[in-house]
Amino acid sequence: MGDNELEWDTTERDAWVEDAERWLRRINGVRECKIDLDGDGAISGVHVVAGMEREPRHIVRDVEGLLKARLGLDVYYKKIGVVQMVDELPAGAETEDEVLPVPGLAGPLAEVDFEALTRAPGGSAPGAAPADRPAARGPEPASSATASSSKASLAAAPTPAVLVAEDLAPRLQCAGVGVMTSETLVRAEVRLQAGDLVALGTREVPNHAGSDVVAVAEAALAAVGELLADPVLLHLNEIRTESMGGNAVVLVAVDLVEGRRSETLFGTCGAGHNRQQAIVFAVLDALNRRLALHALKPTGAADA
Repeated sequence: MGDNELEWDTTERDAWVEDAERWLRRINGVRECKIDLDGDGAISGVHVVAGMEREPRHIVRDVEGLLKARLGLDVYYKKIGVVQMVDELPAGAETEDEVLPVPGLAGPLAEVDFEALTRAPGGSAPGAAPADRPAARGPEPASSATASSSKASLAAAPTPAVLVAEDLAPRLQCAGVGVMTSETLVRAEVRLQAGDLVALGTREVPNHAGSDVVAVAEAALAAVGELLADPVLLHLNEIRTESMGGNAVVLVAVDLVEGRRSETLFGTCGAGHNRQQAIVFAVLDALNRRLALHALKPTGAADA
């Protein structure tokens, strides 16, 4: 049976896990993976071991996309953990199981007197009188040349594995919004900030009832596009204001297209006293979590 064919009985609730793990191992850079399920059979965590050749967030996006495309499962990206391992072993080590010498001890671990290591200053063990327990001695010290060689080996030995923790990209924030109108046009400007990176998005639309709402939302999306380094298409699907709980609420739907993959993201914000700012906040509410997986342009690359 080929690698792309199903090997599990669709009548068994959890039988798909083995196939899914096999597919995930085919992602570039992935070496091993394990899928955990909760009591209802839903994915509670995806644990991935990868090499150092790719950024962790790119692997997370591939895992998320494969599970969606193959199994129709939407897995929140924070449930996907990636550990990156380096391949190099310590200098002179033949296997990963080689035991390094204990600092300050010349003999093998089996000869170590742990009672002597924990003895309180003065030669007596905690809770015992010196007369009750004779002073224990460890192995006879090795020659100074052997001890120096052991210390040098410890100082030069690198860590055989590294756990890489990569911070998510800074959240996008609204740094300013403005609307200018004429008899025929409405022009909106939205300034966004992500850390030290700032971008300005603008949009002009014909002047008619409600056109300022669309202009501000599309200007916000244009500013987001200026901040992203990845080729992502953002399209305003729909925006409207509804009454909920006696308050006006801005609702927005944004289409995110990346290659052949498309998804619709949703955001909300109470209109409050500033409707234009609420529109920007609703757009960012829809995008911020998803865009945390995308790289931003270097500082100074976006339009100021």
